[in-house]
Amino acid sequence: MHLQIRCNPAASPPDVEKFLRRLANAGVNIRGAGGSNAEFGGEFAIALEDDERTRATDALDQAPSYKYKLLEAGVDPGLTLCWVKDETGSLLKDCIAGVSDANRKSGRKIRDVLIGVKEARGVPVQVYSE
Repeated sequence: MHLQIRCNPAASPPDVEKFLRRLANAGVNIRGAGGSNAEFGGEFAIALEDDERTRATDALDQAPSYKYKLLEAGVDPGLTLCWVKDETGSLLKDCIAGVSDANRKSGRKIRDVLIGVKEARGVPVQVYSE
């Protein structure tokens, strides 16, 4: 789940439901979602596995009103992927503390946090910093 698509779901007017319906109709399995002010000019973010990349981008490319960014954890410095345990304090200890430390050194700040669907290895968390 190291891929993230960030998009203002502008469908005149912005509409998260239409955005998600487009992806669902294309067969895209979203592994996590988040964002802020999605229908007020902000961004909505979805987390994907590698094998969903082409389906997702093809679906969004068919609607020119969707301007999106495709980010990859480990490649794009603003996106961090963490795996946390389903227990008290793990989000802070196993993810946010490390991202915050790195951000202090780089001058970045956390814009938002996306928490995905629990898997065998834990709960995936994507932290987007600018």
